[in-house]
Amino acid sequence: MNIHVIGTVNGEVNEGMRNIATHISHAFEKEHNVIYSGLRQLPKIIFDSKKADVSLVFAWADRRIYDLVRAVSTICPNIWVVLVQRPADEFLALCRENPLECSYLYIFDDDVKDLTVAEGRVLKRFSVGINTEKFLPPQGIDTKELKEKYGFDPAQPLVLHVGHCSGGRGLKDFLCIKGAQRLIIASGMFEDEQLVKGLEDDGVTVMSGYLQNVEEIFQMSDAYLFPIRSTQNVISIPLSVMEALACGVPVIGYRSFENLGGIGCTEGAVTFIDSPDEIDKVLPDVIARKSNRSMLDNIGSWNDTAAEILKFISEEV
Repeated sequence: MNIHVIGTVNGEVNEGMRNIATHISHAFEKEHNVIYSGLRQLPKIIFDSKKADVSLVFAWADRRIYDLVRAVSTICPNIWVVLVQRPADEFLALCRENPLECSYLYIFDDDVKDLTVAEGRVLKRFSVGINTEKFLPPQGIDTKELKEKYGFDPAQPLVLHVGHCSGGRGLKDFLCIKGAQRLIIASGMFEDEQLVKGLEDDGVTVMSGYLQNVEEIFQMSDAYLFPIRSTQNVISIPLSVMEALACGVPVIGYRSFENLGGIGCTEGAVTFIDSPDEIDKVLPDVIARKSNRSMLDNIGSWNDTAAEILKFISEEV
Protein backbone atom coordinates (compact mmCIF):
# COMPACT_ATOMS: atom_id res chain seq x y z
CA MET A 1 0.00 0.00 0.00
CA ASN A 2 1.19 3.54 -0.76
CA ILE A 3 0.58 5.58 2.41
CA HIS A 4 0.90 9.35 2.11
CA VAL A 5 1.76 11.08 5.41
CA ILE A 6 1.11 14.83 5.46
CA GLY A 7 2.70 16.50 8.48
CA THR A 8 5.98 17.07 10.27
CA VAL A 9 8.06 13.89 10.52
CA ASN A 10 11.72 14.81 10.91
CA GLY A 11 13.16 12.31 13.37
CA GLU A 12 12.55 14.48 16.42
CA VAL A 13 9.75 13.57 18.80
CA ASN A 14 9.74 16.67 21.00
CA GLU A 15 6.09 17.59 20.41
CA GLY A 16 2.91 15.54 20.87
CA MET A 17 1.55 15.38 17.32
CA ARG A 18 5.05 15.01 15.87
CA ASN A 19 5.73 12.20 18.31
CA ILE A 20 2.61 10.32 17.25
CA ALA A 21 3.12 10.95 13.53
CA THR A 22 6.75 9.85 13.61
CA HIS A 23 6.23 6.59 15.48
CA ILE A 24 3.17 5.51 13.53
CA SER A 25 4.75 6.37 10.18
CA HIS A 26 7.94 4.47 10.96
CA ALA A 27 5.87 1.45 11.96
CA PHE A 28 4.03 1.69 8.61
CA GLU A 29 7.38 1.57 6.80
CA LYS A 30 8.00 -2.01 7.89
CA GLU A 31 5.41 -3.36 5.45
CA HIS A 32 4.30 -0.46 3.26
CA ASN A 33 5.63 2.33 1.08
CA VAL A 34 5.34 5.60 2.99
CA ILE A 35 5.50 8.94 1.18
CA TYR A 36 6.08 12.11 3.23
CA SER A 37 4.93 15.66 2.53
CA GLY A 38 5.34 18.69 4.79
CA LEU A 39 2.32 20.81 5.56
CA ARG A 40 3.71 23.75 3.57
CA GLN A 41 4.77 21.72 0.55
CA LEU A 42 1.52 22.22 -1.36
CA PRO A 43 2.74 21.17 -4.85
CA LYS A 44 4.32 18.03 -3.35
CA ILE A 45 1.15 17.27 -1.37
CA ILE A 46 -0.92 17.37 -4.56
CA PHE A 47 1.63 15.30 -6.53
CA ASP A 48 2.04 12.66 -3.80
CA SER A 49 -1.70 12.42 -3.19
CA LYS A 50 -2.17 11.25 -6.77
CA LYS A 51 0.11 8.26 -6.10
CA ALA A 52 -1.34 7.34 -2.72
CA ASP A 53 -3.83 4.66 -1.76
CA VAL A 54 -4.49 6.59 1.42
CA SER A 55 -3.47 10.01 2.77
CA LEU A 56 -3.16 10.76 6.49
CA VAL A 57 -3.04 14.34 7.77
CA PHE A 58 -1.22 14.79 11.08
CA ALA A 59 -1.91 18.35 12.23
CA TRP A 60 -4.14 20.40 14.50
CA ALA A 61 -7.45 20.77 12.68
CA ASP A 62 -7.86 24.48 11.95
CA ARG A 63 -8.96 26.54 8.94
CA ARG A 64 -5.73 25.86 7.06
CA ILE A 65 -6.19 22.10 7.45
CA TYR A 66 -9.83 22.34 6.41
CA ASP A 67 -8.81 23.98 3.10
CA LEU A 68 -5.97 21.49 2.61
CA VAL A 69 -8.19 18.44 3.13
CA ARG A 70 -10.83 19.83 0.76
CA ALA A 71 -8.20 20.04 -1.96
CA VAL A 72 -6.58 16.66 -1.31
CA SER A 73 -9.90 14.79 -1.02
CA THR A 74 -10.60 15.50 -4.73
CA ILE A 75 -7.38 13.69 -5.63
CA CYS A 76 -7.13 10.94 -3.00
CA PRO A 77 -10.63 9.93 -1.90
CA ASN A 78 -9.32 7.80 0.98
CA ILE A 79 -8.11 10.60 3.24
CA TRP A 80 -8.00 10.62 7.03
CA VAL A 81 -7.44 13.48 9.47
CA VAL A 82 -5.69 12.43 12.69
CA LEU A 83 -7.06 14.29 15.71
CA VAL A 84 -5.08 14.28 18.96
CA GLN A 85 -6.94 17.24 20.47
CA ARG A 86 -10.20 19.10 19.93
CA PRO A 87 -10.34 20.82 16.53
CA ALA A 88 -10.41 24.60 16.33
CA ASP A 89 -13.85 26.20 16.60
CA GLU A 90 -13.53 27.52 13.04
CA PHE A 91 -12.83 24.01 11.73
CA LEU A 92 -15.92 22.68 13.51
CA ALA A 93 -18.05 25.51 12.16
CA LEU A 94 -16.86 24.91 8.59
CA CYS A 95 -17.60 21.20 8.92
CA ARG A 96 -21.12 21.93 10.14
CA GLU A 97 -21.72 24.05 7.05
CA ASN A 98 -19.90 21.81 4.57
CA PRO A 99 -18.54 18.51 5.98
CA LEU A 100 -15.23 17.36 4.57
CA GLU A 101 -15.07 14.27 2.39
CA CYS A 102 -12.68 12.53 4.76
CA SER A 103 -12.65 10.15 7.69
CA TYR A 104 -11.14 10.79 11.09
CA LEU A 105 -8.89 9.02 13.56
CA TYR A 106 -9.05 10.32 17.12
CA ILE A 107 -7.79 9.47 20.60
CA PHE A 108 -10.36 11.00 22.97
CA ASP A 109 -14.16 10.95 22.65
CA ASP A 110 -14.77 14.54 23.75
CA ASP A 111 -12.55 15.82 20.93
CA VAL A 112 -15.05 14.76 18.27
CA LYS A 113 -18.39 15.25 20.03
CA ASP A 114 -19.06 18.48 18.07
CA LEU A 115 -17.60 17.32 14.76
CA THR A 116 -19.91 16.92 11.76
CA VAL A 117 -18.84 14.02 9.54
CA ALA A 118 -19.87 13.68 5.90
CA GLU A 119 -22.27 10.87 5.01
CA GLY A 120 -20.38 7.67 4.26
CA ARG A 121 -17.29 8.77 6.17
CA VAL A 122 -16.26 7.34 9.54
CA LEU A 123 -14.83 8.20 12.93
CA LYS A 124 -12.43 5.66 14.42
CA ARG A 125 -10.85 5.88 17.85
CA PHE A 126 -7.31 4.53 18.05
CA SER A 127 -5.15 3.67 21.04
CA VAL A 128 -2.08 5.77 21.74
CA GLY A 129 1.07 3.73 22.23
CA ILE A 130 4.51 4.40 23.64
CA ASN A 131 7.97 3.09 22.92
CA THR A 132 7.68 0.03 25.13
CA GLU A 133 11.31 -0.96 24.52
CA LYS A 134 12.61 2.41 25.70
CA PHE A 135 10.38 3.59 28.54
CA LEU A 136 10.89 0.96 31.22
CA PRO A 137 11.10 0.95 35.02
CA PRO A 138 14.63 1.30 36.44
CA GLN A 139 15.11 -2.40 37.19
CA GLY A 140 18.83 -3.07 37.51
CA ILE A 141 19.58 0.63 37.04
CA ASP A 142 21.31 2.70 39.72
CA THR A 143 19.13 5.82 39.80
CA LYS A 144 21.59 7.54 42.14
CA GLU A 145 24.29 7.23 39.50
CA LEU A 146 21.89 8.65 36.92
CA LYS A 147 21.22 11.66 39.14
CA GLU A 148 24.94 12.25 39.52
CA LYS A 149 25.40 11.90 35.75
CA TYR A 150 22.96 14.75 35.16
CA GLY A 151 24.27 16.92 37.99
CA PHE A 152 21.72 16.26 40.74
CA ASP A 153 22.12 15.32 44.40
CA PRO A 154 21.48 11.54 44.54
CA ALA A 155 20.29 11.81 48.14
CA GLN A 156 17.46 14.23 47.33
CA PRO A 157 14.16 13.54 45.52
CA LEU A 158 13.66 14.92 42.02
CA VAL A 159 10.44 16.23 40.44
CA LEU A 160 10.26 16.26 36.63
CA HIS A 161 8.24 17.74 33.77
CA VAL A 162 8.84 17.17 30.04
CA GLY A 163 7.27 19.40 27.40
CA HIS A 164 7.03 22.92 26.03
CA CYS A 165 8.28 25.68 28.32
CA SER A 166 5.60 28.12 27.26
CA GLY A 167 2.92 30.22 28.90
CA GLY A 168 -0.35 28.51 29.71
CA ARG A 169 1.22 25.21 30.74
CA GLY A 170 1.35 25.95 34.47
CA LEU A 171 5.12 25.60 34.85
CA LYS A 172 5.22 28.38 37.43
CA ASP A 173 3.88 25.71 39.79
CA PHE A 174 7.47 24.48 40.04
CA LEU A 175 8.17 27.63 42.07
CA CYS A 176 5.88 26.21 44.79
CA ILE A 177 8.00 23.08 45.26
CA LYS A 178 10.35 23.39 48.22
CA GLY A 179 10.76 19.72 49.19
CA ALA A 180 12.63 18.38 46.15
CA GLN A 181 14.99 19.14 43.32
CA ARG A 182 13.21 20.36 40.20
CA LEU A 183 13.87 19.60 36.53
CA ILE A 184 12.08 20.66 33.35
CA ILE A 185 13.04 19.16 29.99
CA ALA A 186 11.89 21.80 27.52
CA SER A 187 11.24 20.77 23.93
CA GLY A 188 12.95 23.84 22.54
CA MET A 189 9.68 24.86 20.84
CA PHE A 190 7.38 27.75 21.84
CA GLU A 191 9.69 28.74 24.69
CA ASP A 192 8.86 31.75 26.86
CA GLU A 193 12.27 33.24 27.67
CA GLN A 194 10.95 35.25 30.60
CA LEU A 195 9.34 32.16 32.10
CA VAL A 196 12.55 30.14 31.69
CA LYS A 197 14.57 32.90 33.39
CA GLY A 198 12.15 33.08 36.30
CA LEU A 199 12.32 29.33 36.81
CA GLU A 200 16.11 29.21 36.63
CA ASP A 201 16.46 32.18 38.99
CA ASP A 202 14.49 30.14 41.55
CA GLY A 203 16.82 27.14 41.15
CA VAL A 204 14.76 25.06 38.72
CA THR A 205 16.97 23.25 36.22
CA VAL A 206 15.73 23.75 32.65
CA MET A 207 17.27 21.59 29.91
CA SER A 208 16.24 22.64 26.41
CA GLY A 209 16.08 20.46 23.31
CA TYR A 210 15.37 16.87 22.41
CA LEU A 211 17.25 14.28 24.51
CA GLN A 212 17.96 10.98 22.81
CA ASN A 213 18.11 9.15 26.15
CA VAL A 214 15.22 10.93 27.83
CA GLU A 215 14.14 7.63 29.38
CA GLU A 216 17.09 8.03 31.81
CA ILE A 217 15.58 11.30 32.99
CA PHE A 218 12.27 9.59 33.71
CA GLN A 219 13.94 6.63 35.41
CA MET A 220 15.97 8.79 37.81
CA SER A 221 13.02 11.02 38.76
CA ASP A 222 10.92 10.39 41.84
CA ALA A 223 7.73 12.19 40.78
CA TYR A 224 6.31 13.70 37.62
CA LEU A 225 4.40 16.98 37.79
CA PHE A 226 1.84 17.62 35.05
CA PRO A 227 0.75 21.19 35.89
CA ILE A 228 -1.49 21.79 32.89
CA ARG A 229 -5.08 22.60 33.76
CA SER A 230 -6.68 22.79 30.31
CA THR A 231 -6.64 20.60 27.19
CA GLN A 232 -6.10 23.73 25.08
CA ASN A 233 -2.34 23.56 25.59
CA VAL A 234 -1.65 19.86 25.15
CA ILE A 235 -2.79 16.78 23.27
CA SER A 236 -5.76 15.06 24.88
CA ILE A 237 -3.79 12.09 26.23
CA PRO A 238 -0.37 13.43 27.28
CA LEU A 239 2.39 11.09 26.11
CA SER A 240 4.86 12.37 28.72
CA VAL A 241 2.51 11.24 31.50
CA MET A 242 2.26 7.79 29.94
CA GLU A 243 6.05 7.61 29.58
CA ALA A 244 6.55 8.61 33.21
CA LEU A 245 4.09 5.96 34.42
CA ALA A 246 5.73 3.36 32.17
CA CYS A 247 9.00 4.10 33.97
CA GLY A 248 7.35 3.58 37.37
CA VAL A 249 7.22 7.29 38.17
CA PRO A 250 4.03 8.47 39.96
CA VAL A 251 2.28 11.58 38.62
CA ILE A 252 0.76 14.70 40.17
CA GLY A 253 -1.93 16.41 38.07
CA TYR A 254 -4.96 18.68 38.33
CA ARG A 255 -8.51 17.42 38.65
CA SER A 256 -9.54 20.05 36.10
CA PHE A 257 -7.55 18.16 33.45
CA GLU A 258 -10.09 15.35 33.39
CA ASN A 259 -8.36 13.45 30.59
CA LEU A 260 -5.75 12.15 33.03
CA GLY A 261 -8.45 9.95 34.48
CA GLY A 262 -8.75 8.25 31.10
CA ILE A 263 -5.24 6.83 31.23
CA GLY A 264 -5.34 3.23 32.37
CA CYS A 265 -2.96 2.93 35.30
CA THR A 266 -2.52 1.28 38.66
CA GLU A 267 -4.29 2.57 41.75
CA GLY A 268 -2.53 5.57 43.24
CA ALA A 269 -0.35 6.15 40.19
CA VAL A 270 -1.87 9.60 39.64
CA THR A 271 -2.49 12.00 42.52
CA PHE A 272 -4.98 14.77 41.78
CA ILE A 273 -4.77 18.25 43.27
CA ASP A 274 -6.76 21.49 42.97
CA SER A 275 -4.09 24.06 43.85
CA PRO A 276 -0.29 24.38 43.50
CA ASP A 277 -0.17 24.88 47.27
CA GLU A 278 -0.96 21.17 47.59
CA ILE A 279 2.10 19.94 45.68
CA ASP A 280 4.53 19.98 48.60
CA LYS A 281 1.89 18.45 50.87
CA VAL A 282 1.29 15.40 48.67
CA LEU A 283 4.88 15.05 47.47
CA PRO A 284 6.19 12.71 50.23
CA ASP A 285 3.39 10.20 49.66
CA VAL A 286 3.76 10.44 45.88
CA ILE A 287 7.53 9.88 46.00
CA ALA A 288 6.99 6.83 48.24
CA ARG A 289 4.97 5.24 45.42
CA LYS A 290 7.82 5.17 42.91
CA SER A 291 7.91 1.65 41.54
CA ASN A 292 10.21 -0.88 39.90
CA ARG A 293 7.26 -1.82 37.70
CA SER A 294 5.25 -0.01 35.07
CA MET A 295 2.25 1.83 36.44
CA LEU A 296 0.36 1.57 33.13
CA ASP A 297 -2.35 -0.99 32.42
CA ASN A 298 -1.99 -2.88 29.14
CA ILE A 299 -0.57 -0.06 27.00
CA GLY A 300 0.58 -1.27 23.61
CA SER A 301 3.54 -0.31 21.48
CA TRP A 302 3.53 2.02 18.48
CA ASN A 303 3.55 -1.09 16.29
CA ASP A 304 0.24 -2.08 17.90
CA THR A 305 -1.14 1.40 17.25
CA ALA A 306 -0.02 1.31 13.61
CA ALA A 307 -1.61 -2.11 13.10
CA GLU A 308 -4.88 -0.83 14.53
CA ILE A 309 -4.87 2.17 12.19
CA LEU A 310 -3.93 0.06 9.18
CA LYS A 311 -6.98 -2.09 9.83
CA PHE A 312 -9.22 0.99 9.76
CA ILE A 313 -7.79 2.56 6.63
CA SER A 314 -7.51 -0.72 4.71
CA GLU A 315 -11.25 -1.17 4.97
CA GLU A 316 -11.69 2.02 2.95
CA VAL A 317 -9.10 1.36 0.22
